[in-house]
Amino acid sequence: MVMVTHQCCFCGNNIEETHKLDPCGIIIYTNLDKDEDEQLEQMFFCHYECFRNVMDSGVRVHLNL
Repeated sequence: MVMVTHQCCFCGNNIEETHKLDPCGIIIYTNLDKDEDEQLEQMFFCHYECFRNVMDSGVRVHLNL
């Protein structure tokens, strides 16, 4: 079996699955106001807690994970 490690895009550390929701993936979509063939997407990995901690507290309360 091959072990895959993911690096958190916020803290830079490896994600060791210390939280039941780790690893997380954040997908960024660009050019949303353009035609679909001009839109791009990319996924970044992160710790759940790192993602949660960078969110505004008013938005954070809406995380229903």
